[in-house]
Amino acid sequence: MTRAVEALAEFACQTQLGDIEARALSHLRDILADTWAACAVGMQEPPMRRLLQLQQGQVSGGQASVLGTSVQLNALDAAALNAAAGCWLELDEGNLTSNGHPGIQVLPSALAVAQQHRCSGADFLMAAAIGYEVVARIGSACDMRMSIHPHGTYGVVGAAVATGRLMGLSQPEMRELISLAGSSPIAGNRQGMKEGATLRNWYASHSATMGQTAVRLVQSGFTGPLDGLEPTCNDVLFDNYQPERLVRGLGHQWLLADGYIKLYGCGRPIHAAIDALRDALAPLGDPQAWPEPETIERIEVRGFKFLTFLNRTDIRNAFATRFSTPFALASVLRHRSHGIECFTDEAAADRRIHDLLARISLSEDPQWSERFPAEQRCEVHITLKDGRHLSGRCTIIRGEPSNPADPQEYKNKFMALAGRVWPSSQLEDLYRQARQPEALATLQAWGLSAEDGSCPRG
Repeated sequence: MTRAVEALAEFACQTQLGDIEARALSHLRDILADTWAACAVGMQEPPMRRLLQLQQGQVSGGQASVLGTSVQLNALDAAALNAAAGCWLELDEGNLTSNGHPGIQVLPSALAVAQQHRCSGADFLMAAAIGYEVVARIGSACDMRMSIHPHGTYGVVGAAVATGRLMGLSQPEMRELISLAGSSPIAGNRQGMKEGATLRNWYASHSATMGQTAVRLVQSGFTGPLDGLEPTCNDVLFDNYQPERLVRGLGHQWLLADGYIKLYGCGRPIHAAIDALRDALAPLGDPQAWPEPETIERIEVRGFKFLTFLNRTDIRNAFATRFSTPFALASVLRHRSHGIECFTDEAAADRRIHDLLARISLSEDPQWSERFPAEQRCEVHITLKDGRHLSGRCTIIRGEPSNPADPQEYKNKFMALAGRVWPSSQLEDLYRQARQPEALATLQAWGLSAEDGSCPRG
């Protein structure tokens, strides 16, 4: 069992920037820009702003940016705040092969540590790639339990590896770090997410804080078990751990390349239902021709297990809207769009949405569940009160590697989100620097808001 840990440690210490598969490096650049925009706009949410104020009053300063603000804190607290903010609007990237969201587990720590220690942009890029790949591989090598939320679990290892690489840990130290970090997850309850519990967002912050803390523990002489991954991945949190799968093709086949960028602000399985709904509505042309919610008799949705698991109809806040398949469909129809306006407190209180919500039913197709995550099958059937029927389907969600979206859509998303935080005159520079950090000698001022004029020029 320990051979997998040894292989990960060697990979984490020996891999160089030129070793990264071109397709994986290109996707990482998209992930960086997307994640920083998600963090910055999430930091504007009232609970995040209040938490920032509390943190400022209780922790020491530092050189790490709290994205979307003019504040710099120590690396531990800045990474924790950015991780929680990046989850808030459910806009952060993910990877179905890894059963989760590696980026928001790894990148906040990598950025904060790189800024705090004045690492180069190239060193940051390398650490981000390695940390992401480790997370993705651990997630791909075991079965995720439906009751456990992946944030704060294997992400601790990715954040630790990225931090350890930036701090120059030796290979024996890295091996100790992986085992120690693998023994330090949090068991977050996925059910709370459906109920609108925003505590879920702090699970990613556990990865950020525990990942960095794990490095400090190893540097101090703390030790982990001989193999900290095996019990966590096979008994404690996950099942059916396959260490041989974890290391298969390591360093040559990059799971980093298999991730996605979100085009809708809700849980990834729901994207299959929205894609199927859009397919059903496509013959109508312009969204203004879509049926009014009151004209719809019923909507029947057939899909895979995870899509139907997100079935809650008692929506109490904006966060809960992002994890309800029926709510998402009703809100898209109500707003005649699929933007972030569909997942707000105003939408959560909209009576027309709730009335339609009651006429939407979900059913699981066990065969489609078996095909997930390789396929994300969904069918949507709409029956109108005038007797007309509209049907649409999805096999692969737009944005998956086998069904790629237009890269311009990713840039448009960045501009739309970042434009809520930074002046339009700085967006092109920020976008370029986010995608090409190796062009920067340091990342010292990257991500500070323009209110203090600190956007760097590359």
